[in-house]
Amino acid sequence: MTEVKVSSATGMHDILPKNHDFFNMLKKVIRHRCRQAGFRRITTPIFEKMDTIKKSFPETADLVERHLYVLRDPNGEDLVVRPSNTIGIARAYCEHNFADYPQPIALYYVEQQARFTDKPGYYRFFNQFGTEVLGHNDPALDAQVVYLAYKIFSDLKIMDRLEIQINSFGSRDVKENYLEELRSFFDSKRRSIPSEYEHFIERDPIQLFLIDNEDLEILCQMAPKIEDYWDDESRKYFELFKEYLDELKIPYVVNTNFFRKQSYYSGVIFEFWEKNRGRKKAVGGGGRYDNLIERLGGEPQAACNFIGGIERIIAQMKISKVTVPSKDDLHVFVAQLGVEAKKKCLSLLGKLHDEGIKAIGAIGKSSMKEQIAMSESFKVPYMILMGLTEVREGKAIIREMSKGTQKSIEIDKVPKEMIKLLGKENLDKYSPADGINIDK
Repeated sequence: MTEVKVSSATGMHDILPKNHDFFNMLKKVIRHRCRQAGFRRITTPIFEKMDTIKKSFPETADLVERHLYVLRDPNGEDLVVRPSNTIGIARAYCEHNFADYPQPIALYYVEQQARFTDKPGYYRFFNQFGTEVLGHNDPALDAQVVYLAYKIFSDLKIMDRLEIQINSFGSRDVKENYLEELRSFFDSKRRSIPSEYEHFIERDPIQLFLIDNEDLEILCQMAPKIEDYWDDESRKYFELFKEYLDELKIPYVVNTNFFRKQSYYSGVIFEFWEKNRGRKKAVGGGGRYDNLIERLGGEPQAACNFIGGIERIIAQMKISKVTVPSKDDLHVFVAQLGVEAKKKCLSLLGKLHDEGIKAIGAIGKSSMKEQIAMSESFKVPYMILMGLTEVREGKAIIREMSKGTQKSIEIDKVPKEMIKLLGKENLDKYSPADGINIDK
């Protein structure tokens, strides 16, 4: 009989325990930095209405749809697995009347997304974190969003591998004027544009700057420059944005050939690229999207965001040989022999856990030799052994694995002895009741 080998769906991947150490570290840094900056966490549903997505990209809705995972629920409603959180947050802003609250609204998220792609090396199911500031238009806020990402990447020890690219669409009107000039330019060069990309000339010529094609890259270098179309207000806004970055001592590169793919961006934009490797190795980016909420039916509202790719960030951490702490490392392995010892083992494990001692016991193993071998695979600093003699005498043996030394102690005194050996500062203490008050 032929063995059937199962695997995850194409473009999907498992996050194995060894990688969760990186995820945990990253989430801790994100939460810490966002709390410091006054950002509140938000979670939007994994599904959004198809209509919401199409309203967000009216220029290229049918092209965007090709990259979505679409389903129809039993009630006949068309839904998509969210391709990013920004649209969901803009929708939530409208739905929950966030405009009635003091502005700006500062939010952050750490969530999973899904997007279909055939590009090698790209995941179809992936994790992102992001920050969103909605309700106010100010270059100082844009600079703060960049600064927050900069601090997170610095904390993760990868900022020295990255450089920040910045540009600006100017404003909605400036962008529309520029798009018209690009259409005219690329139309005159149509013969040099691969046929599979010609549709972008009329629909959204910005997309031609984002395609990995040598001929197109040469054309884009020759194309009109966005800075030549900025009005005085746009130019002043961008200059102030740079001054705020300078004040924050954030290095950056002005790149007027760099653009963000999503068509709702209409002001300052930025991305964090791996040095010398370009946007192919970008770990995140964002910018001002002042027209998205209006596209979804709300009143025109200013907004700015940053989105970071967690898998890409972790890849940079591994390249930099960043080591992360693991809270999953165990303190103690409890080995036992016999039914009575097994009973004592269960009780002892519970007491050790209550004291913040990370302990495990091989309850299902019958051989002491097997259990000792198993304890070595966990690389625990201490082992507790309980056999027939120890249980009869009400004692347990504590063995220090690195030294090979051991001592016998009364079972009831084991937790206190382990605290002394491990040190209180190394305990994994947690109380679910901390910070919870009951109003009476």
